[in-house]
Amino acid sequence: MIRKDYNEMILNRIEKNFDRILPLGVVVSWASAIAIYLSPIPNAFFYYNISIGLVFLLFTIYHKKLNVELKIFTTILVPIIIAVLSFMDGGFDSAAIQLIMISNVVAVLFLSRRKSFLISLISVLTFIGLFIYSHYNPVDIPVKSGLALWFIQFIVFAMYLFILHTVVYSVRGYLLENIEDLQDSIDRTYTLAYYDQLTGLANQYLFRKSLDDKVKENRPGYLVIFNIRNLGLINSLYDDETGDQVLLQIAHRFSQMSTNEELLARISGNEFGLWIQVDSDNEFLRRIDEFQDYFYAHFDVPKVTKRIEFNISYKMYEPGMDIEEVYHQAKLALTYAKTRESHAVIPYDERLEDILKEESFLRDRLEIALFNKTFEVYYQAKLDAIQKKVVSVEALARWNDEVLGRVSPMVFIPALEKMNHAVKFGRIILKKVLGDVNALKTKYSEEIKISINISPSHLISKGFVPFVDGLVQELDINPQDIIFEITEEVMIENFEEVRSIFEKLRHVGFRISLDDFGSGYSSLNYLVKLDIDELKIDRSFVEQIETNNKIDIMFEMIMRLAHDYKLNVVAEGVETFGQYNKLLEMGCHEIQGYYFSRPEPIEMQAVDYDETVSNEQIDIL
Repeated sequence: MIRKDYNEMILNRIEKNFDRILPLGVVVSWASAIAIYLSPIPNAFFYYNISIGLVFLLFTIYHKKLNVELKIFTTILVPIIIAVLSFMDGGFDSAAIQLIMISNVVAVLFLSRRKSFLISLISVLTFIGLFIYSHYNPVDIPVKSGLALWFIQFIVFAMYLFILHTVVYSVRGYLLENIEDLQDSIDRTYTLAYYDQLTGLANQYLFRKSLDDKVKENRPGYLVIFNIRNLGLINSLYDDETGDQVLLQIAHRFSQMSTNEELLARISGNEFGLWIQVDSDNEFLRRIDEFQDYFYAHFDVPKVTKRIEFNISYKMYEPGMDIEEVYHQAKLALTYAKTRESHAVIPYDERLEDILKEESFLRDRLEIALFNKTFEVYYQAKLDAIQKKVVSVEALARWNDEVLGRVSPMVFIPALEKMNHAVKFGRIILKKVLGDVNALKTKYSEEIKISINISPSHLISKGFVPFVDGLVQELDINPQDIIFEITEEVMIENFEEVRSIFEKLRHVGFRISLDDFGSGYSSLNYLVKLDIDELKIDRSFVEQIETNNKIDIMFEMIMRLAHDYKLNVVAEGVETFGQYNKLLEMGCHEIQGYYFSRPEPIEMQAVDYDETVSNEQIDIL
């Protein structure tokens, strides 16, 4: 609170008390009038008190329409008027001086310094005027008119006013400083309690308090909870400061779009709350699109080039609903949205609770599996169709839980990513695979190569290169026998960092395979800028190779590029004889797929692929 607001605060605090004093003023004035009427005091004072009582009565009736300062001035001036009238009857022997003193006390306590000084000046002039009046009026007024005595009383009165102003305003100044400090402390505490320190937005507590106020309006609305899908990755790739800049951008841009009827808050580290006051789903979804379009059009964090994506959930509120339950349901919908790859705006649905319970149980079982390291590794052979022998195997993680049974990698691997356990899981698999290298060489041949899929978050995690380097040294494995399969996804996020990691891995001796080649929008760009050893053609190409001439042309182009860049080419997802034969025609000889081999544990006996291929009577060109 600043100093200029002090008097306003005082006036606001005492207004109710003054409203109680006004009726009392009516009673006192009229009671005094009756007493005067029954006494030998001149009747003029009876009428004075009746008039003052009428003034107080009018103020009592219209107190809500009158300014509090006017009420205070009335309270000050009435004693001064009574003092003047009293003086006219009794001179300096009357209570005139005491009444004027009381008026000054009220002025100094409750008015600003300038206005109270004005009252004191009026009081001094009144004091002088009364002396002049007593000096030049009839002598039957019992006034001690001696100049010396008046002067002494005047000096005493002036000293009284000086001391009153000095003491009161010194105390007021001291109190004001303490009030300001206290108010600053209250403001800071309020800010800490109800506002987010980074973005300045309302926090969860103020948001929920504001929702309670919205409910009182008895109007429908939509409670939205959203978060940033990839903020954790942004923090990992850049730094926390960049992540904070993204959060600030969201707060700033969304605030610019918010109307007075809408609420916006940061309710946790990566989550925001939004209240939208509309009546239909169409209006709501259109409003959500407006928020996102404005954000994307004005987003400006120099380091971040990837489009920021949101998980968005909502629950419609209708009058009569429990807003706390609505909030819980919107949060539940966000939890579900986080588990999906879709960018859709997710509404709350009663079925979500069952789905989330199942996923929660899955996470619990995964935690146990991570602790006990109960994941298995299966191997799928890659065949050189010319030599009719296995030249490489791909390590594939499998999980057979004692409660859930066999769980698909398409289920548990994304779940581990969302649990932020990709690195821990990846290290478990790497140790198992590298521990199997000698057994794989015994099973197939000394020249066998082993491919291992590395997730984007594991690849860019701190210490990945030293970890795998230390592991091959510990197990005495030739790193040239190990191929790391990397998808394009990791390159999109931070190309330069990934290129640096590739260089370090290849310096150690590891080989790099670009997995799912052709499925991304910039695959050809990577051939020019990255040092890699192998292209693994995405299965979507292989599936169409017999039916789509355009795929044939593109495949032939990829084979020519691979030949020019001296890259090995592997076709995955080969499931039919026709696909196999077509690939051979195009010059792709390293084949992986169910047509030859399914993933199997290392204990399974090796298959004679020469015999398998001959039985199909394949004409190898």
